[in-house]
Amino acid sequence: MLAPQSALRFAGVAALVLCSGAAHAQAGGSIVVESDYRFRGVSLSGGDPTAHLALSYDHPAGWYAGASLTSVELVPGPRRAAGTAYAGYARRNRFGEAWELGATLTRFEGASNYDYEEVFAGYVAERWTARVYLSPDYFGHGVRTLYAELNGNLPLTPQLRTFAHLGALTRLQGATAPGLAQTRYDARVGLGLRIAEADLRLAWVGASERVPYVATYQQRRSTWVLSASYDF
Repeated sequence: MLAPQSALRFAGVAALVLCSGAAHAQAGGSIVVESDYRFRGVSLSGGDPTAHLALSYDHPAGWYAGASLTSVELVPGPRRAAGTAYAGYARRNRFGEAWELGATLTRFEGASNYDYEEVFAGYVAERWTARVYLSPDYFGHGVRTLYAELNGNLPLTPQLRTFAHLGALTRLQGATAPGLAQTRYDARVGLGLRIAEADLRLAWVGASERVPYVATYQQRRSTWVLSASYDF
């Protein structure tokens, strides 16, 4: 899966496209360790610590791509490797902000029935981003979904910032188990501390009840997540 907050998700790459004035391509990566891997509010690590490796590349023309690798526990038992590759295009407008289009491909080692793809579109500003993701077969469950998210951050000092995330996952088509909600909401709010190439984050993460579309086990609806990352 995509690395958390992080990561994982296209904010870092899009920010490079938006903010960098360099006339050459950029490549980079990050290593992230966190106390619980919460993807869209749902733990994919059994509530245990996990690590992520993410690599990214962006071209001055606006094209970008990347990949991430981690381990997950979709059902109780041993963990398995999970990888996501993504590619997209971002274009800056006259306001210094950018829109983007792209796609992701997620694969699970030894559990191809969970594999899925998404296409996404977004708008990236200096302090906030908004994106929508469309999947024809979310986590291989035969369910078409739309996920919308809004992310924001606010600097408190040159090193300290606060950040927030709101998301909603909605079933567009396909059967779900009885008692599951049509839409699931998730939220994340916390503080981040940047020290040179390292970043420390403490966040509260929560999701609404009756989580649909992901094979999960009994888990807390909300928790505190501590994470640390190093960029290279």
